[in-house]
Amino acid sequence: MMEMWTESRFTRSNRGMMGVMGSITTWLGVIFALIGIIGDASDSVIGLYPTSWFLLAIASLIFGLSCWLGWAVGIYLHHKETETKK
Repeated sequence: MMEMWTESRFTRSNRGMMGVMGSITTWLGVIFALIGIIGDASDSVIGLYPTSWFLLAIASLIFGLSCWLGWAVGIYLHHKETETKK
């Protein structure tokens, strides 16, 4: 895990995976939030209490932000590398 922050090659090569994980976790966060809203509106427990669904949504969206940040850094490093080769 330490090579992720010490070598730019690791971040550049895994930017596609980071983008996919960012998309998945963002959509999971939206789905968890919708389940929480539906559960709160219907006054029923859908597997978990609505507050737990909202907390899962927040955690998923925060993890998604970290994935998107890794993706953006990978794109930036790739751009800087191709710019210096010209």
